[in-house]
Amino acid sequence: MFKRLCSVIAVIAFMAIPAMSYADDVDNLMNFYVQKFTPETALIMVSNKPDKSGSFNDVFMELKGIVIDNLRMDSLKVRMKGVKFNPPSEWAKGNVECKDAISVLAVAEMFDSDINRAIEDKTFGSGSDSWHDVSLRIQPKGLSGKGYYNAGSSFLNLDILIEITSGLKIVKNKELWLNNPQVKVNKLDLPDYITKKALSRIQPLVDLREFPLPLSLHKVELKNGSAVLSTRNLPKPLTKGITYKYSK
Repeated sequence: MFKRLCSVIAVIAFMAIPAMSYADDVDNLMNFYVQKFTPETALIMVSNKPDKSGSFNDVFMELKGIVIDNLRMDSLKVRMKGVKFNPPSEWAKGNVECKDAISVLAVAEMFDSDINRAIEDKTFGSGSDSWHDVSLRIQPKGLSGKGYYNAGSSFLNLDILIEITSGLKIVKNKELWLNNPQVKVNKLDLPDYITKKALSRIQPLVDLREFPLPLSLHKVELKNGSAVLSTRNLPKPLTKGITYKYSK
């Protein structure tokens, strides 16, 4: 009887090892993206346990309150099919790399207040030129607002009020740019190169070239107070799978 009981316990323990390893692997995956983006909440759904090469049939991620390229995004949703990472044995060391995916659907939303903050953070203290007191508003018809641009040098120090009306566009499927910005300044005799330099300090508004997922965005939709960047089709959560959650 004792031998039989030990055999049963051994079988149960053996069966539990893959499940625990599976959970640990996805936990390590979750930890990487939490550390990378510092989200307020995160959710990952997977359709299957990863094989030794790091492949999933289907993965859905939803990250809220994340920071990308110094810009806070209110939300990011990504659905990837036929996705291949590096081997899970490397994930525990913080080494996670998404190598390829058959299809990737994504949608991200950002508020105009976050864009304003990002513009100031992006330029403040980096060289002699910087933006401050930026107040841009996003509306369905486009972006409008103003900001002060300090064009400092050893010979001249100008604090210029610049008013902007502009659209937004996706460039090279990875970047968000001002589209055909119209600029007014408070000094009519201001050299044109200064306004061009001021705009170059904030372009692109978002840069996803170093983003650790194979995103390729196609369109931007403007709303009252926010912009939505997305692929042609929108991602949806998995109908079934195992879900992992994180919150601060």
